Amino acid sequence: MPKDDLTPKDPHDRLFKRVMSDEANVRQFIKEFLPKDISSQIDLKEIKLIPTEKIKGYNKYYMDIAVECKIADTKGQLYFVFEHKSYPDPGVLLQILSYMTVTWDEQKKKNKPLTPIIPVVIYHGSSSWNVTTHFQGQFRNIGESIKPYIPEFNYVLVDLTQIPNDEIEQKAKDTPFLMASLLLMKLVALHDIEEITRIAVIISLSEEERIILILYLFYTLDVDQDTMQRIVKELGGEELMPSLAEKLIKQGKQEGEIKGKQDLLIKQLRRKFGLSSSDEKMIRSVTDESKLDAAAEAVLDAKSKDEVLKLLG
Repeated sequence: MPKDDLTPKDPHDRLFKRVMSDEANVRQFIKEFLPKDISSQIDLKEIKLIPTEKIKGYNKYYMDIAVECKIADTKGQLYFVFEHKSYPDPGVLLQILSYMTVTWDEQKKKNKPLTPIIPVVIYHGSSSWNVTTHFQGQFRNIGESIKPYIPEFNYVLVDLTQIPNDEIEQKAKDTPFLMASLLLMKLVALHDIEEITRIAVIISLSEEERIILILYLFYTLDVDQDTMQRIVKELGGEELMPSLAEKLIKQGKQEGEIKGKQDLLIKQLRRKFGLSSSDEKMIRSVTDESKLDAAAEAVLDAKSKDEVLKLLG
């Protein structure tokens, strides 16, 4: 699947990985959003993205984003593991530990020296992040005599919901797509519609980037048709409607031929007009791909649900 596509499955994760697949955005994020005592030691000119798939035995591990970078005053390397979360996840420390061990196992098998790993959790959920930031914090009533025998590490928490909008704008001013994406991830979680419409930087982005962000809003905001149309208009997306329709059809093809197209159409209609169980059953009965494509394309401009459904007859 092309990296710039956002599908109805895990749209938060898709957007996060898309924006952080650009090394310029990663550099800006490290420079401005990580603690200065860490970022000041990183040679930002030397960073590079590395494969995120790790294999241990018969198991595969996937990291959100992995970055290899040199420490300014040494020849060593650091791996930054960016863990994006949209809800407080108590299992994040074990998840991070598994990434660490599988990475070090890989280095050991290749007779390479073990490199330090700094985990970074980027959070944008609607509820407060209440997960301890250090591994031993998960254990209750642990005695001082026991602590030396239990692994210990911390992660850097970047909680977007606790960073004012103007501060995000200032920190990411040199990378507009990063700025817009971080703001949207925060504001979507908070369901702050009015602030979303004020993200003026979106209008200045490329057509491809605007489509990515508007699709993200389409799949994550639970709003009525009129509100969504107002948001799209405020963000300069009206002229992108034909491209959006084409993009949605393309996603339907990628999601699995007929079933994928049925799923996409049901998702579009449910979000825009509402959908009864009988309507969904009727859509599931349609196997003509050309009709499903035509209906998916018609949704964006349609004034009623029946206007779309009649194309399936």
